[in-house]
Amino acid sequence: MKRRLLAAMPLISLLLFLTAWLYFEKLELGLTFFLLIPLSWILLTGNVLKRLSEVMPFVSLMLFLWLGFGLGYWHPGWLVFFLVPLTNIIVERKIDARKMVGILVTAAYITIGLLYDNWHPTWIMFLLIPIINTLFFPQKNAYMTFKTTGFRFGKVVDVESDDDN
Repeated sequence: MKRRLLAAMPLISLLLFLTAWLYFEKLELGLTFFLLIPLSWILLTGNVLKRLSEVMPFVSLMLFLWLGFGLGYWHPGWLVFFLVPLTNIIVERKIDARKMVGILVTAAYITIGLLYDNWHPTWIMFLLIPIINTLFFPQKNAYMTFKTTGFRFGKVVDVESDDDN
């Protein structure tokens, strides 16, 4: 059944595109249905739960575009992007310190937005997530060290200085 669905997905996408464009006169919405083709390949090959976690940014973008172009709900539609970290937490079934920082900053953002209706400049607080995580909870290979013979980025790149020339 998975193979049949994969084979039919281009035609299903075309049908949805033509329906949205010709019957509802929403060309932009119709174009987004072609994103179902790569999404079906990603989700229907391999472990669905693991794939869902990996593809959730793409799914969130599709949902956001459908809500915006199809229903005009751009404003509350941005909430679908919270599905990305939520799905990751559910699939991995653990919350480490780095994820907790993201949860706390997001909770603070939503609380301030709901209490004071101050959404626009407050979104800047999301920059706190990478700042706090970099300062207090660095990843194993996410740092740069300097040596007398050159510098090194984690364990990935090792550049030696060439003083002989």
